[in-house]
Amino acid sequence: MGAGIAGAAAAWSLAREHGAEVLLLERERQPGLHASGKNASILRTAMNDPLLHALARASAAFYRRPPDGFCDRPLVRPTGTFLCATEEAAAAMALWTNDPACAEGVREVPVARLQEAWPQLAPGVARCWLHEQDGVLDVSAILAGFLHGAQAAGAQLRPITRALELVRESDGSVRGLRVLAPGSGAAEEIAADAVLLAGGAWAAEPAAASGLPLRLRPMRRHIRLTAPIAGVPADGPLVWIVGDEFYFRPCAGGLLTSACDESESEPGEGERADPAVERQISDKTARWLPEFAGAATARFWAAMRTFAADHRFVLGPDPRAAGLHWAAALGGHGITCGPEAGRIAAAAAAGAAPHPLAEAFLPARLLKDAAPPATAPAAASLLG
Repeated sequence: MGAGIAGAAAAWSLAREHGAEVLLLERERQPGLHASGKNASILRTAMNDPLLHALARASAAFYRRPPDGFCDRPLVRPTGTFLCATEEAAAAMALWTNDPACAEGVREVPVARLQEAWPQLAPGVARCWLHEQDGVLDVSAILAGFLHGAQAAGAQLRPITRALELVRESDGSVRGLRVLAPGSGAAEEIAADAVLLAGGAWAAEPAAASGLPLRLRPMRRHIRLTAPIAGVPADGPLVWIVGDEFYFRPCAGGLLTSACDESESEPGEGERADPAVERQISDKTARWLPEFAGAATARFWAAMRTFAADHRFVLGPDPRAAGLHWAAALGGHGITCGPEAGRIAAAAAAGAAPHPLAEAFLPARLLKDAAPPATAPAAASLLG
């Protein structure tokens, strides 16, 4: 359930690598309308969690050398990424950016190197690190490659289908989904050997409706794109500043910028942009790039990034109900880590040998204090 990057990558792996019969359901008219299509398209593999960094590295390798037929154009534009820190944040940032387990391919460079790339940048960066091969991802080509590849291997894509609840046997196992069928609005039951919930901010809803709640937190983040600005280099590197929480990169002749804000929201509210945050982003742009302070806003939007409590992905089988699987809570790293996250979830759903890192992402870690129901709830369906 869900045809954004998590669901599409898992469907691709299930159909192509495991030979599974796959039905990919999507609540919207087309895939990728939410988190997968509203992100900043950044490939930044360095992360302070070594497990996420391992997934990012493997996924970046996939993007740089995709399988034959996956796409007809490059998926990565290696503009380089500068990870920067203010004086207050520099020591903490150095602990992980200088660790190959978290930042393979990253090296510390003099701040003068950053100033050469962005002479418009105001003083304030104390230290910086550069990854020359990271950069900008072609998100639309990536999502299309997974979807088309899955369908070429026999998967079916069915849009405008909203999951309501799980279909459960008397022993509690999951044997399908109950959905709202497109057009008629009538409830329909779809049988399946396994159900993989990959619906982003909405991933937990059908499980919760079936007595299997899992706490996931959709967080709103805003992005501002300026109108075209003279002097912005088209292939300039990303700059990410820690300590004042701000990033920018060239885009469409202007600057794509964010103040790295986070506010918890309900899924239906998470894409409502807050004008106060636009002012915050503009203020940070003026502080760090005063030459571009007067640039008009071309587009301003909010997107959802969904997290588990420990900020690690939720991938694999749910121990409370056989047949229930997750590919959720990718927390803003969905595009960067999508290929490998999809492989982990797909291997589990197909009953194949587990991925070497699968155990760290299992849903069971989030359920230690929960009392799992042994059987399906006796109450009537929530449909009415």
